Formats: sequence, C-alpha cells, structure tokens
Amino acid sequence: MNEWLLHDLKGDNGPNRQKEANLFLDWLLRQCDIFVFVKGSPWAKKAYELMKLTDPTCRLLSKKLWSLLGDLKKRRYLRLEELQPIPKECQQVVNPDDEYLVRALITANAHGIITTDEKLREALSTCNIPVIMREDFLSQCKSL
Repeated sequence: MNEWLLHDLKGDNGPNRQKEANLFLDWLLRQCDIFVFVKGSPWAKKAYELMKLTDPTCRLLSKKLWSLLGDLKKRRYLRLEELQPIPKECQQVVNPDDEYLVRALITANAHGIITTDEKLREALSTCNIPVIMREDFLSQCKSL
C-alpha cells in the first residue's frame, strides 16, 4: 500500500479517515496474511516519523502500526536492494517515486497495491498490476 495509511493515521486527512485507519489496522492484525514493509522506502521513513509525534491519538495508532510491523507472522521485511526490477511495460508509465511499490509487490508475490492515487491506479492497470482503491478496499474490510 502506498502512503495514504500513514497520512490517515497522522490525521492529515481528517478525524474520520483517522478512525477508518485505526479500524483498518485492527483488520490487518486480525485478517491480513502478510504485510510487506520495505526498509529505507519513503513509506518506511514516514512510518518512523509517525513514531515521533506527540499527539496522544497518533502515538496510540503508531504503536498499533508497529505492533503489526513487529509481528513475524504478519509482516515481511524487504530491503530496497533486494527488490525485483520493475517490468519494462511499467517503466514508462509508473512515477519513479512509486516504483518501489511495484517492485515490492513483485518481489513479495503480493496480491495488490492499495492506493488513493488515481494516476497510479491508471498506470498500473496498463501493465496488469493489481490495484485497489482505498475506499473500495476499506468497504470490503467492513464486510469481512
């Protein structure tokens, strides 16, 4: 997933999205098979920054996120240098800032990328990379 989760946890997108992100973490802890975490990625850097915030709600949510990332059964750590290359058909359409997401998906043989970025969704659909929009995914989680 891209960085929307971290922005939602931080409260950047309002209190409703922060609550949804909290419920999403609960779902990940209960239902998710594997959560891929790429050390050194922009996502990882923002996750570490979340830990430094002093707001009580952000601290609580950060602890929940890190409990997921610390769970050996729930997460898979990858390093940037071990990621598979981006497929040639994706090189021309994927923003370089998002390439690590595609590379991580391929390396981990993951099910898809969850995003709020419509341009990323469009780009990945042209190279047959599974993508689901945040709202659609959260709706599916609520029904589980």
